Amino acid sequence: MANRQTFHVYILLVFTLISEVVGIHAKENESRISVNEGAINSVVFESGDARLVVYGVEKEIDGGAELVLLSHHRRDVLWAARDLIDGGAEAVAPKAEQSLIESPETFWTEFQEKRFHDYAQQPTKVLANPQPVAKSEEEGDIVEWNGLSFEVLDTPGFTRGSVSYVVNVADKNIGFTGDLIYGDGQFFDLYSFQDAIPDANVGGYHGYGGRLGQLVQSLEKVKALDLDMIIPLRGPVIKRPNESIDKLLTRVKSLYDSYLSTQALHWYFGEERLTICKSRVLGETPPLRTMGLALHEDTPEWIWVKSTSRLVIADNGHAFLMDCGSQAVIDGINELIEMGVVKQVDGIFVTHYHDDHTNLVQAASEEFDCPVYATKTYSDILENPGNYHMPCLHHVPIKDVVAFDDGFVMKWHEFKLSFFDFPGQTFYHGALKVERPNETPVFFIGDAFSPSGMDDYCVLNRNLLHEDDGLLYCMRKVRELGADYWLINEHIPHVFRFTGEELDYLEGGFKERVKVLSDLTPFDDPNYAVDEQWAFFYPYASETQKSDVVELEFRIINHSKQKRTYKITPRLPDGAKLLSKVPSITLKGRTEGVITLKVQVPDDVGVHLVRADVQSQGIDLRDWVEAMLIVK
Repeated sequence: MANRQTFHVYILLVFTLISEVVGIHAKENESRISVNEGAINSVVFESGDARLVVYGVEKEIDGGAELVLLSHHRRDVLWAARDLIDGGAEAVAPKAEQSLIESPETFWTEFQEKRFHDYAQQPTKVLANPQPVAKSEEEGDIVEWNGLSFEVLDTPGFTRGSVSYVVNVADKNIGFTGDLIYGDGQFFDLYSFQDAIPDANVGGYHGYGGRLGQLVQSLEKVKALDLDMIIPLRGPVIKRPNESIDKLLTRVKSLYDSYLSTQALHWYFGEERLTICKSRVLGETPPLRTMGLALHEDTPEWIWVKSTSRLVIADNGHAFLMDCGSQAVIDGINELIEMGVVKQVDGIFVTHYHDDHTNLVQAASEEFDCPVYATKTYSDILENPGNYHMPCLHHVPIKDVVAFDDGFVMKWHEFKLSFFDFPGQTFYHGALKVERPNETPVFFIGDAFSPSGMDDYCVLNRNLLHEDDGLLYCMRKVRELGADYWLINEHIPHVFRFTGEELDYLEGGFKERVKVLSDLTPFDDPNYAVDEQWAFFYPYASETQKSDVVELEFRIINHSKQKRTYKITPRLPDGAKLLSKVPSITLKGRTEGVITLKVQVPDDVGVHLVRADVQSQGIDLRDWVEAMLIVK
C-alpha cells in the first residue's frame, strides 16, 4: 500500500522525522538520512559524496551509491535496487536467498514442469533477471560503512531467508525489518506465510501460516532489542516499535488459534501433530481448541468407494463416477464390469481440479466412452490446466467438459442429480447432490469439509472470505440441505453431517478469522491478503515460437466494496514488444474485469517472463504478476 509521502532526516543541521519521533539530537558532520515513502520505503544514508541505500530507490539518485542493503529476494521489492546495482552499487543480501537473487533463471527453467503437481506452495514473485550479490550476510554479521555498523539479524517469516538490519545513530537504535511488520501491528498478506512444518510432518500444501511460528520468533527477537524506530520495507514508519510488535503478535496468535479451532486437519492429522503446529505460534497455552467430530457412518452400499473416487451405481447397473485420480480406480471399475455389478459408466463428475482427483479423468473418459461433467466456473481449468498457476495442478487436459450452470438438475435413471458451484477447499470447485428414492440425499463436496471442520489449510487455493463466496457460501449451501443429508469427502471412507450447532461453530470461527485478518492487513478488504491471484495473467504459460504474437489477458477481481480504477504497466522481457495499448480499467466493487495485451515474443529460446505493475487508490504494487513465455 503506497502512502506517498516524502520527508528528509538530516542528522547534520536539519532535524525532522527522526528527531521528532525518537528524540535524536545529532552532532555536526554526521551522516544525513533521507527517507522516502512510496511503493517501497527508500532510505539513503549520505556522508559527503558516499551513499548507502536500504531497500532501494524509486527514482534515480545523482551519484548512485556504494552499498544497497536488501532484506529478501522477492522481485516485487528488488526492482527498486536494480538501477543502483547496475550503476555500481554492491548489493548486500541474505545468504539464505542469494541463489534466488543471483540465479533466478534456474528457478524458472525448473518451474516449467514444477508448476504442475506443486505441493510446495511458495509465491512465485522471483526475479525475472539476475542481480549480482557482492556480500551475502546472515545472523551476527556486521556491515560497516563510514563509521556506521549495521548488524544483520535473521528474521524469517515473510520469506524463508529474510534478514533485518539494525544501526545505532546518535545513540538511537533504528531497525530496517523488511516485510516482517507493516505499520502498527499488521503484515502485508497471509499467503506469503504458507510453508511446510517439518516438526509436525506437515507439508507445504497443508501448511497454513507455516512460517507464522518463525514470524513470532523474529518479532520477539526484534522486540528484545528495544528499538527506537522501525523503518519497514513497505508501510508507514513505526514510531513505537514494541507496541506495534505486541499488537501484531496478539493478532497473529488470535488468527492461528481461530484457524486451528475449525480445521478439517483434526480428522486427518490428529491432535498430536496439530498441537505441535499450535505450539510454534501460540506456545504451550492455550490448549488446542476443536469442534470435535461430526456424526459419521459407513458409506451406503449403492456407492462404491475407491481411493479419492466414488461410483454411484443405479439399480440397472449403470454407474456415475465422481473423480478419477489413479489407475486403480479404472482397474477397479473394470473388475466390477467383469463381475456384472456394473453394466457401463454413463458419466464422470469432477468435483475440483486437484491432481489427486483429476489425473486419470481423461483416461477414464476414454476407457468408458463417457462424458465429463462440471459447472462452468471451473470447466476451463479442467480443459486447460496449463493456463493457470494453482496448487496441485493436473497436467493432462480433460477434453470436451460438459459444463452446467450452477443449480442445473439432471434426471439419471432413478436418481436426481443437482450440480452446484462449491468454492470451498479451492476457488475452482463444485459439488453434486445425488437423490435416490427412499434414501438420504448425498452431497458430494470434493474436499471442502471433513467431520472436524473446514479444508482451508492452503491459502493459495484461493479460499475467499466474502459472505457470498468461499466457505461461508458453502456452509449456507449445506444448511439448505436441511437436517437429513450426508456429505461425502472422497478422502474419507464415511459419510457425515453437521448439526446446526456445529455449523454455527464453524461459521462463527470463520467470521472471527475474517475480522482478525481485516485488522492484520493494510488492504481495504482482507480478501487481497488471502487471494494471491486477485490479479493474474491468463494464460499463465504460453508455449510459442520465436517472434510469435501471443495474447494475454490481465484479469482483475476488485475485492473492495467501492469502485476502483486499476492502472496496469507491463514489464516485458528483453526482445519482446508490446503491440497493443494498455488502458486502465474501472471496476465496481466485487466485480471482475479483463485487459487484453498483445505481445511479440523474443527470438531467444527459453523461458521469458511478462510481468506487470498494478496501481489503484492506495495500492502500488510493482513487478507484481507474471506470465511465462516458453519459446521453443
